[in-house]
Amino acid sequence: MTRLGLRTRLALVFGAGFAVLLGLGALALSLHLARGYRREFDHNLQEAAQGAVALFQLDRPEYGTGWEAAAHVVSELVYGDRTLVAIDPADTTHERRVASPRIPGEPWFSDAPRDAPQRRPVTLRLREGEARVLRAPLAEGLEVVIAMSTLPLERRLDRLSRALITVLPVILLLGGLVGAWGAGLVLRPIVEVARAADQIGEAVVRGDTTFHPLPPSPADDEIATLTTAFNRLVARGTAAIEREREVAERQREFLAEVAHELRTPVAILRSEAEVALGAGNTAESRQEALARIAAEAAEMGRLVNDLLLVARGDAGRLEPTRERLYLDDLLTTAVSRVRRLPLAAGRSITIGEFEAAPVLGDAALLEQALVVLLNNALVHAPGAAIEVSTGTAVEAGQRHAWARVHDDGPGIPAEARERVFERFARLNPDAPGTGLGLPIARSVAEAHGGTVRLEPSARGVTFTLVLPEAEAPARA
Repeated sequence: MTRLGLRTRLALVFGAGFAVLLGLGALALSLHLARGYRREFDHNLQEAAQGAVALFQLDRPEYGTGWEAAAHVVSELVYGDRTLVAIDPADTTHERRVASPRIPGEPWFSDAPRDAPQRRPVTLRLREGEARVLRAPLAEGLEVVIAMSTLPLERRLDRLSRALITVLPVILLLGGLVGAWGAGLVLRPIVEVARAADQIGEAVVRGDTTFHPLPPSPADDEIATLTTAFNRLVARGTAAIEREREVAERQREFLAEVAHELRTPVAILRSEAEVALGAGNTAESRQEALARIAAEAAEMGRLVNDLLLVARGDAGRLEPTRERLYLDDLLTTAVSRVRRLPLAAGRSITIGEFEAAPVLGDAALLEQALVVLLNNALVHAPGAAIEVSTGTAVEAGQRHAWARVHDDGPGIPAEARERVFERFARLNPDAPGTGLGLPIARSVAEAHGGTVRLEPSARGVTFTLVLPEAEAPARA
């Protein structure tokens, strides 16, 4: 079964609620008016009783007996809708009974009962029909009974019921139409949000990410909350799509750079293999070719490892181990390693400020990052002095440990200071290297919650590895 739309359901809910309220209101009105009609009906009876008593007191001196005066009163007080009957309760034969004259066409009750409750109107069924009856004392033991047909009251109540039955459906129909119109008006912003979502979906399919937010709602209500949430979703979706595009673009660039970097060693390997397999080669020439192949394969292996490390860092999957280490110890080991490199022959590597710098991290990765910084100084500042230092500091309320490598070389232009951290970035194409060292160092630092900074200095270049300082171990 097809579900009703939200607008229809809201209109039905509104109509049902309106019908219940309208029915309760009509019932309350009907009861109130019916009670008013009955009160007015009884008031007419009491008014007739008071008139009879007053007239009896006024005319009594003119008659020899009270009964004669009572008979005169009921004959004088003629109502078209009421019957007055004078009775003598002491007359056990029920013969002393005088009724007001009968008006043709009007209800008349000759059998008004003697035993009707006194001073309080009651409804009784008499011979001529149902009537409202009131018994009131005159004087001298005489009484008057007033009977009034309930037919006019029933007619008024019937007219009231018919009016309500006729008017209520019309009001209910109008209320339903108003509810449907109001539901459409309330749901219009939601429809606009849905339409905007469809347009965004179509734009994404076309590759267009220029999304325009919905105008804010003028009222501080649920629609404003929905509009704000939708605009936030659009903004986040736009940012996510842009990030995906950037990642895709970086992946394409990365693959192109990898292909470019691997092309040369692959060509060398192929060439050396062809030389080794060539006819007429001596054992010595083949041995030399194989040695060059092994060296080139080792270089290619290092390149592949570096590429994997960069790729894992870009993907956020570089997950270092966490153990308590000291950057000063790691930097000492890194200096020892680079001193054995041919590039370090005759180079001055001095120790500057060298304080304990405790961190939590992966020893192999952090040592590799420090070797990168040292090797970068050896390659790009040939002949310049190098100074290394470590320590701790407080920055923005956070304690951190640092390791610094400074060289007195030619420096790096200001406009290129961030570009050196890009993959395969090489300011000097003639210098050895692949351009992956500094990106690897920064990826390692970021995986540890830190970074690598290129800090301006009066002379040369200063690279600083900054990491969160490890807390002091608890005492046993």
